[in-house]
Amino acid sequence: MVDRNRPARYGIEDRAILKATGQTVEILEVRRGEFVPDFVYKVRVLAEKPSRPYNLSVPEHDLKDL
Repeated sequence: MVDRNRPARYGIEDRAILKATGQTVEILEVRRGEFVPDFVYKVRVLAEKPSRPYNLSVPEHDLKDL
């Protein structure tokens, strides 16, 4: 069960890692999830060259600390 009163784990401009791919992301926006009982983060995936960075929205449980 998720504690709805706890603060978000990450703040805007923090960096984390996507669990699925291991890619580093920068947090752009933090909000409460509508369909998941957790925070949802709009992140920018910091892809390595020659790939371009791109944005995703992911739930908190899909991120881990650097």
